Amino acid sequence: MAELPEIHRLSRQMRETLCGRTISSVELLQEKCTNVQPVEFAQRVSGAEITDVWNKGKWIVTELSNDENILLSLGMGADVLFFEDEKDTPEKYQVKVVFEDGCGYTIRFWWFGKLLLVKGDELASEPNTKGIAMDPFDERFTFERFLALVKGKKTQVKAFLMDQKNVSGIGNMYMHDILFKARLHPQRKVSELDDGDIKRLYDSMGEVLNHSRDKGTFAYEKDFFGQSGGFTTDDFLVGYKEGKPCPVCGEAIVSIKTGSTASYICPVCQER
Repeated sequence: MAELPEIHRLSRQMRETLCGRTISSVELLQEKCTNVQPVEFAQRVSGAEITDVWNKGKWIVTELSNDENILLSLGMGADVLFFEDEKDTPEKYQVKVVFEDGCGYTIRFWWFGKLLLVKGDELASEPNTKGIAMDPFDERFTFERFLALVKGKKTQVKAFLMDQKNVSGIGNMYMHDILFKARLHPQRKVSELDDGDIKRLYDSMGEVLNHSRDKGTFAYEKDFFGQSGGFTTDDFLVGYKEGKPCPVCGEAIVSIKTGSTASYICPVCQER
């Protein structure tokens, strides 16, 4: 499942490639993934120019010149692929967008993906995105801001970071290494953290997420041009490495149940 590094890369590539292009047609083959009928969707976006593309957490927002916005959630994963010529489109897709110059892109959702159409004056109140918090790649996401956000919270640290209303873009994949580098047990209460703990947590978010972004993001995810990332399972420190030695102390990494997800930890470095 794509997380912040993958979503950030995809939205940047879409912005660089699509801005200034005018939509000629949209083919929607899966009605349940959208909030309007396919015919209405196509009518509302055809003839509009793409003016900007950006991400809000794990959502990608495409702004159009006619005050419409296309909101894309990859759900459990999706292939969003650019094509220069329509004859080169993949065989399987649920969405195809074609521009006036003949290029375009397709979307093939793996599971639970969404493609919503929202007018500009409704974007701030859109239920799927209105409560999403700032992500760690945002230059406004300073330590002082994070410190203020954490103060007074009583939930467990993993649950706190997984809540997109607190910090957006982080899922279970990068969480294991974020908490490991911060030397925090996932079930540690946020209210128990001192300023040093919070600073390590803030720094580790940036280090882990930027490391993936710098390597081209996770290898199982394709970018807008069909290229796989360079961040492989070997790059994880403790994530998905149950039974392997901790890279710091050598203790065997274990998997524990944390709510509905598993967490990979070093029981020594991340003592509860």
